[in-house]
This record gives sequence, structure tokens and C-alpha cells, in this order.
Amino acid sequence: MKTRILTILILSLTTAASLIAQEQVMDSILADTTLTGTSYSFCFADAVTGEIIFSYDDDRNLASASVMKLYPTSVALSLLGPCYRYTTTLWLYGDLNTKKGILEGDVVIIGGGDPALGSEYFSEYYGDVTAAWVSALKAAGVKKVRGRVAAGESIYDFNPAPAGWAWGDLGQYYGAGVYDININNNEYKIYISGRAEGEAAVIDSVQDYGKDIILDSYLLSSGSTDRGYVYNAPYSPMAWVTGSVPADSSFTLRASIPDPPLALVKKLDAAMRKAGIVVDGQPVRDRVSAEGKKRFSVATTLSPALAEIVKVTNHESVNMYAEALRKHLGWEIRGEGTWNAGSAVIRQFLDSIGCEPYEAVILDGSGLSSNNNISALMTVRLLVHMYNSSVSEAFISSLPMGAVSGTMKNYFRDEMFKGRVVAKTGTITSAKSFAGYFTTNSGRKIAFTTFANGFTVPSRKITDNMERVVREIMIKY
Repeated sequence: MKTRILTILILSLTTAASLIAQEQVMDSILADTTLTGTSYSFCFADAVTGEIIFSYDDDRNLASASVMKLYPTSVALSLLGPCYRYTTTLWLYGDLNTKKGILEGDVVIIGGGDPALGSEYFSEYYGDVTAAWVSALKAAGVKKVRGRVAAGESIYDFNPAPAGWAWGDLGQYYGAGVYDININNNEYKIYISGRAEGEAAVIDSVQDYGKDIILDSYLLSSGSTDRGYVYNAPYSPMAWVTGSVPADSSFTLRASIPDPPLALVKKLDAAMRKAGIVVDGQPVRDRVSAEGKKRFSVATTLSPALAEIVKVTNHESVNMYAEALRKHLGWEIRGEGTWNAGSAVIRQFLDSIGCEPYEAVILDGSGLSSNNNISALMTVRLLVHMYNSSVSEAFISSLPMGAVSGTMKNYFRDEMFKGRVVAKTGTITSAKSFAGYFTTNSGRKIAFTTFANGFTVPSRKITDNMERVVREIMIKY
């Protein structure tokens, strides 16, 4: 009995000493006058038990940046399962005369919301999607289409951009919208030549899915950094390219496709014609209804497993994938392909695991909106739940490792962190965040979240402070 009491006393004293050390680190951070106005929120908990071992202002709601991606990815894995796959189907609407090979009707793409279709991240998996579809059409005996190539009725609403996204983000690759038919991450490339300092830059060419977009360029050649921006609204055939690109060099701007369903319809139409299939009509923007028509499918394209899509989402911080997961949750769980339905599913899941999300402001699934406001405490509770869930392996493996992979390559590079920290990073203007797991010196698994908002110093200084706190806890526990 005495031994047990002594052990408890020693542990209590050790814990108290650890807390004092961490609080001293926090005090030194807060005493830095260059960080006046910076808001911090930290939370560290035992990943197995959920016991909070250190926190600072952990129930304060702050802008999370890309840490927000942990919410749709974790909920999608939990509710849909790691093996879930999206489907994209190629249909024939109308009558097919198999003897003559004439389709009296339309070739129609029906999207199932696959965010990764034709993605460069999965190029080996998909191969050339349109070439595979052309082969399927030929195998079905289609030689001539008396109609056109089109997209079918959508499972989602027609609002591709989440609330809270800024106009200036919509034309950028990271501001790509979400559609039932997506292609190549819904982005295209603009190849540019920078001229002499101060001269107009020249657009040399545009990649596949952007070839039909009318680009109005105001780009200048200036300096050595990328300050080029593309302004383009969803569904608009016009885009404005402005800002500057590095002088005297070749440069590539990545932009969002304003209408991915139409872009894919046009590509399939071109591939069919090149392969010798005659198409009477022109590819159309309007969605084609199956009502009153005969129809049969000729090809079904499955996505990679959801676990693989989630891994790319978190490793590479792909905004479009995170948003696509959110909207698809609304469709699969509530039968509504809307932003509100997807958010409702996420909130319901959080509530079911004790996260009390209703005071949080969740405007998107990617963290691009600066108006999101969530707490470190709620995020850690989610992390603890996922660590102990049936999909923990898929979720944890989706997080990049410090100094090794994805967006974590340049963080937690000290020798003591090697192989011990996996986390989702987050960065937007005046907001920096990390959330994930690490292993302490004693082998204890810790779930952690660190937020900082409102700083004016370089974000590297904020990151250094966050790493200091993690280091202290790693040593003491």
C-alpha cells in the first residue's frame, strides 16, 4: 500500500513538474512583443485515453486553415468506409442499330462525384479515361452518333463553390469547385514566357482542359517570384490573368477549370471523332435527361479506394478533394448533394462523438475560408476518436510525416522528431496550424492541435514556437 501511494505521489510530482515546464515555454512565447495580437490555442491529449495533459485556451474558436480537412476525411472514412469507390458511367441514350452501328440518340457521361477522375495523382490507376471509353463504344458497335456527347443529370446542386470562399480564390487551382463530373483535379495549366523586367509576359499555350477558355492577360514580367493570378467564375468561358511572373524565364500557372463536365464532354467528343466515330451534333453544356428514353451503360469507371483519395487529400492538402468529400457525404448519407447537407452530416458525426460542434463555424471542408472557426479542443477530441476507431489505420496513414512527406516535409525536421510526428498542416494569411499525433520519449501516443491567428511575423517563427511546445511534451512524457 505504501509503495502504491509513493508511486502515485511520484507520478503526481512528475506531472506537475511537466506542466510547469510547458507553462514556462508558453509564458516565454506570450512574452515575445513581436507576437502582440497573436491568438494561440493549444491542446494535447493522450491518444488512447483522451486525457488532456496540456492545453492553452483550447476551447477558443480560431481559423483552422487546412487542418479543417481532417473533418470531412475522418467522417468520410468512418461513414463510407476505406474501401468505398465512386463510379462514373458512360451511357447510350436512345436506340442503337447494332447492324449499322448507328445510335439514334446521345452518348452521355453520368458522374458520381469522383474527385480523382483523371487526376495526375492517380495517372497509373486511371490511364487515359477517354481512350478507354472510346474503346468501350467501339466494342458496343457504335460507329455513328445521330445525337451528341453530353453530361447527364447531376447528383449535386449547381453551386460548385462553398460559402465563404473569396472571389480571388475561385480562378486559382486551389479554389477549384466541386461537380458531379470532375477531371484532372479540376485544374489546367497555362504556360507563360516572362520577358524583360517590366514587359508584358506572353501566354505560350494552354493545357487540354483550358483550351476553350478565353484568357484576357494583363501579366507582367517582374522579379523572380510568382505573383500571377487567374480570375474566373464557375461556368464562365472568360478568365482574366493578372499580376506578375518571373522575368526572363518560363513559368506555369495552375488555374481552375470553370466547367469540368463540359470540358470532359468536349474531350470525349474529340477522342471519338479522332477514332473514326461520326458524331452529328456538337458537345453540349446542357444536362441531358434520361426521362422517356431507352438507355444502357457501356462503361463504368471506378475510383481508387476512398482511403487512397483521403491520403492524397491530407498529404498534398488538395482543397477540391476535401470539399468533394463534404458534398458527397450529403448525397450518400442524406440524399442531398448540397453543401449544407454535407456540413450537417459532419456536425451530426461530431456531436455523436461528444465534440459539441454547434458553437463552431464550419463554412467549408478544406479550410480555405478564413471565416472558419473551430477549437483545438474539438479537433483533439476528433483525433482521439479516430485513433481508437475501426478506421484508425487508414486515417493515421493519411497524415504526412514530419521532415519526410507531403506538406510536412519542411516541418519538425529536428533529429528528435524523426519518424515520430504525423500531422495535417494549415496555412492561410495570418493563420498557422498543426493537428495530428506524435510519440513521446516514453512511447506514449499524443493527439495534438496547435492554432495561431492574427500574427504579422513570418509564419516560420510561429511554427518554431509550436515545435517548442511539442518538443517539451515529447521530452517530459
